[in-house]
This record gives sequence, C-alpha cells and structure tokens, in this order.
Amino acid sequence: MMESKKETAAALEGLTSAERSGLQGATTSYKSNSEPKRKADTEQPVKNNVRVKRNPALRVFLWLLRKSIVPLLCLIAVVGGLYLGFTVIGKQPGSEVFEWSTWRHMYDLVFADS
Repeated sequence: MMESKKETAAALEGLTSAERSGLQGATTSYKSNSEPKRKADTEQPVKNNVRVKRNPALRVFLWLLRKSIVPLLCLIAVVGGLYLGFTVIGKQPGSEVFEWSTWRHMYDLVFADS
C-alpha cells in the first residue's frame, strides 16, 4: 500500500540532505516511525577549516623531508644490502665493504675480457 505525501514528508523530516539524496529513486517502502532516529549517529561533526601557520623555515624543512624520505630509504637499503651481501654471503670482513679497491676489483671481475 502506498503512503500518502504527508506521511512521506513526515518520514523525511529527521533525515539529513545526504540521506535524502540516497533515498531518491528507492523502490522499497519506508520503515515505520516506531524506531526513533538518532541524529548524533547519522550526523558528522563539522570540521573547522583553520590551518595553523607554521614558520617558513619549518615548512621548507618538512617539505624537504617529505620529498627526500623515499630516496633516503632506498639509499639505506642499498648500503645495507651491500654490507649484508658482502659479509654474510661473501664471508668477507665488514670493514672492506666501503673500500674503493674492493669494488674496483668486483668491477674488473664482472667486465673483464674473457
């Protein structure tokens, strides 16, 4: 049985505009008003669009930190991988990892004419 326009308008009084727009075009009938509507649960708190002004030097520092975090993590991963690979897999002393002669020797081994 179809509800009258007055009953439909009364049922929509407690709804927010977002809830009303979600109900447009719905083909199911409305529930009875025996359940009280909880406005606190359905309404979201209003956020203030107030931004905190920071010191320009701090803003530049935070911007640089955000932009450089991925390359820094990549560099740390490469250095850690070199160290672990040289000491654990290669069973060489860890102090030789960062010597230029070690990597020159590796380059000569890889790219030497056979």
